[in-house]
Amino acid sequence: MTGVPPRHWWTVAIAAAITSLTVIAVAGISSSAASAAKDPASAASGAVSSASRIGVTPIVVQKVVTDAEFQSSIDNVVFILADDLDWAAFRQVPRLNALQSKATTFMNATVTDSLCCPSRVSILRSQYVHNHLVVSNRASSGGGWPMFASRGEEDNCLPIWLHAAGVQTAFMGKYLNDYPLGASSPRYVPPGWDRWVVPVTQSAMYRGYGYTLNSNGSLKSYGDKPRDFLGDVLIKNATDFLDTATEPFYLQLNLTSPHRPSPIAARNASRDKAASVPRSASYNATGLNEPAWRSSLPVMGAKRLASLDRKWRERVQSAETVADAYDAVVASLRASGKLDRTLIVVGSDNGYHSAVRRLPPGKRTPYSEDTVVPFLFIGPGVPADAKIGSMTSTIDLAPTFAALLDAKSPSWIDGRSLVPFLARGPVENWRTGVISESLGQAEPGDPDYETFKPPQFTALRTEHWLYVEYVDGTRELFDRFTDPEEMDNIMPSADPVLVKELSAQLLALSSCAGETCRVADSLPN
Repeated sequence: MTGVPPRHWWTVAIAAAITSLTVIAVAGISSSAASAAKDPASAASGAVSSASRIGVTPIVVQKVVTDAEFQSSIDNVVFILADDLDWAAFRQVPRLNALQSKATTFMNATVTDSLCCPSRVSILRSQYVHNHLVVSNRASSGGGWPMFASRGEEDNCLPIWLHAAGVQTAFMGKYLNDYPLGASSPRYVPPGWDRWVVPVTQSAMYRGYGYTLNSNGSLKSYGDKPRDFLGDVLIKNATDFLDTATEPFYLQLNLTSPHRPSPIAARNASRDKAASVPRSASYNATGLNEPAWRSSLPVMGAKRLASLDRKWRERVQSAETVADAYDAVVASLRASGKLDRTLIVVGSDNGYHSAVRRLPPGKRTPYSEDTVVPFLFIGPGVPADAKIGSMTSTIDLAPTFAALLDAKSPSWIDGRSLVPFLARGPVENWRTGVISESLGQAEPGDPDYETFKPPQFTALRTEHWLYVEYVDGTRELFDRFTDPEEMDNIMPSADPVLVKELSAQLLALSSCAGETCRVADSLPN
């Protein structure tokens, strides 16, 4: 398929790797159990203790309920999905950051790809990128909505599953890149959606003005006045739907904030004036054993850093629209008497970086700024002010929503339902790792095109480690306990047994499908 890179050199060894891991597991060999490089308490730790080690506050649920009892308390789901909203910008929007006190927050929620379209397909299909094969944002490079539709994946994804279970469905906002290129008409509405309000003009959509909406098959164009601001128009459509929706319902509200050029609602232009790129340990810094693709980057000068601060401030102000959306959804649900039966989820398709490791702004790296994103669940029975450190992924969203709304997920999905966390808090014997994949490349003209980016890669993320294999043979390993900023590549001095285990799990996950993913994601590391 055009745009899909050759599989890594190690694919031919996957069967042997899995066999080797099985022998290791049966023999009870723990990864680096006797090595000083690994926490000696890790072998005995459960979900709570591992969360504590990475700075995540474990929770205690006072009332023990079964998954079925919890599911029965949720009739509806509203999913607010931001665009390129990283943790650092999220925390600089006071209204968003404050939501953590109401929510169960997944602190290790990892995207399958830090690129819009592949990530959004993973959300809809509960599949890693190597399975759904939408590897980029554009049809010309093996991705976009045209690839999703041509592979028949649009006919078997979350809205189809929900619709079959009698759930009223609505989608508002950014769908998949290149939609509706190649469709019979710009009025085309994908199957499974009862209410559809989606921009059909891509570049204007990101600008927030001068766009055209497909509203259930009718086209309407908008201008450049404050009332035309896309975020506000989408929020108004969302609340109109919620006011009259028949329960059970599922609403997905996909905003374009804070994706560049980071449009800002006029009312939010005076907010967050002090926002700037966080001065973290990785800010404009050099790490140990940097890979060749970024080792030659110079330290940025004061003028360049000041410019990045200004652009960052715009991103934070743009993200205020996500907070506006949450407030409006809550107000509508409360007024219509549906709030106490509705789960609200706030999250992002991928993260973003600026100035960390001397990198220019972008999002295509395997590091936490780009791949670990906010995901907050707020609703009846959901533990409040709870932080979960277990490894979760965007492939877990569709089966979670399906389970909550009494719909059936296909057996071929790669993800797991998060209902046990929402019902009871920390879960023991959960998965040990997840992967992010970069299998395609953005082209000039793509809104996510970057002139400076790493080679394609697959990255394994665990609570303790980030292990990356690039297509050019380069490898990186970071100890997330001692180096949470993921600055110092310890591959040259790493325990070979540990590296072998991490590499074997990465191999297994990068070739898994369906049930085998739920084996590979639990291998020892």
